[in-house]
Amino acid sequence: MKSLILKSKFYLVILTLLAFMSCSDDDMSEPQVQAPSVSYSATTLDAMFFTAGNSPAPTLNWNGNQGSFYLANTINGLNINSTTGVLNWTHGLPAGTHDVQVIAVNSAGQTTINMTINNPLQGTFTGTYDNTYFFEIEFMENGTLLLSADDVVNPYTATGTWAINGSNIQVDYTYDLGGDYSLSGPLTLGTNAVYSGDWFYDHGTISGNEGGIFEITLN
Repeated sequence: MKSLILKSKFYLVILTLLAFMSCSDDDMSEPQVQAPSVSYSATTLDAMFFTAGNSPAPTLNWNGNQGSFYLANTINGLNINSTTGVLNWTHGLPAGTHDVQVIAVNSAGQTTINMTINNPLQGTFTGTYDNTYFFEIEFMENGTLLLSADDVVNPYTATGTWAINGSNIQVDYTYDLGGDYSLSGPLTLGTNAVYSGDWFYDHGTISGNEGGIFEITLN
């Protein structure tokens, strides 16, 4: 009887040891999943106005479980490749500075990367004011501008500044021969980039100082 009990204990110890070894092998064979590791070579990107572009691909390690990328905030004309993490923008990306949150997520967690895309307004826009007279503005990315008006061959010229005010572009300018004026209106990005709205006497686009309308298109 004693011999039978000893044999039973021996077999129990062996079975327990085998079970432990089996569990240890399983634990060692299963990869340890962690949140993804993501690194972009630059987190501030410079775009060219009304021109499509993209970011470099990030250095990426999914750490045991492939997941996907997405953007935490929505910006017109901007998207991200869910597999590679490359940011892509169309010519419809609005002018201005855009703060972007890139999220890489897998089964273990997520990693957030804060990025900035600078897309300053720049380029020469040509059209008319009051539906009749020649009107042209060259926007510089540093917030200054050159303006020509009235005659294509021998125009009146002016210098000024521009700023983004919500969804509008606001302009103050002064003619070389004297006279202060201003503009206010939306910048519409479709097949073309079109700036249109009202022109005002004096700087500051003061209500009541409207003088007429204008519409100019990016060359």
